[in-house]
Amino acid sequence: MKSTYQSIAVVVAILGATLASPSLAEDAPPAVSAPNLKVDLSGGALSGGPALLAGFTGTVPLGHSFGVQLDGAIGGADDDMRGGFAGHVFYRDPRSYLLGGTAMWSSIAGPHSDAESQVRRIGAEAEIYLGNFSILPAAGIQNDHGDATGYGSLGGIYYAMPNLALSVSAAGFANSRSAQAGFEYQPSAERPLSFIVDVGMDNQGPAFVLAGFRYSFAAPSKSIQERDRYDDPANIVRYMNTVGASAFTAQPGHNPPPIASSGAGAS
Repeated sequence: MKSTYQSIAVVVAILGATLASPSLAEDAPPAVSAPNLKVDLSGGALSGGPALLAGFTGTVPLGHSFGVQLDGAIGGADDDMRGGFAGHVFYRDPRSYLLGGTAMWSSIAGPHSDAESQVRRIGAEAEIYLGNFSILPAAGIQNDHGDATGYGSLGGIYYAMPNLALSVSAAGFANSRSAQAGFEYQPSAERPLSFIVDVGMDNQGPAFVLAGFRYSFAAPSKSIQERDRYDDPANIVRYMNTVGASAFTAQPGHNPPPIASSGAGAS
């Protein structure tokens, strides 16, 4: 927990130092090029069963150097519903980095009664742009079933082409550890329709695989790389509901399903 607080403090300190320098905002492109909306739909196997998950992000500029984004996701996995909302407020220079704060609520149902998790998170995020590479760290505090703990993740994206993004990430909280790999490919430079695939595993449950499509509104002529850096950060609700989600649906603190007795009173 102490290291999580320290991580957040470092990000906040860097953000404060950045905002204190007026010369940075003067020459930088806007943090969000224009109001935009992105939706996606994917299906496959998650939490040990068939899954279908939809997500959306809506982003608007807040002045020149700041942006605000709302994330959402809803779907089901192994006959259990899940979904939630999140908000981002961030400072960004699209040429080099993003720094911001996030807040999220998500409901993830479990495999038996009384296993639903109401997860609340608050934290900090960053994006560092290095040519065709992006590095995405995040850290914060979460609460589930009255238990507070730190969480953290580290992701990376390589743009093999402007319209082909290859991603990897690792995340964890408490005793949960997870890893993800995926890609996004947009066949046409003129149509903002891309195909997405994500696979991953964690130490709490079965691996997952999801495939689907994503469509971006208000940015018809942009590449994936440009949208990622000039429009919207990643959907953190969709990420949490896929990567490592089985850690919530199989927590040891949840009540186990009732076991019928073999005696005369069994029904």
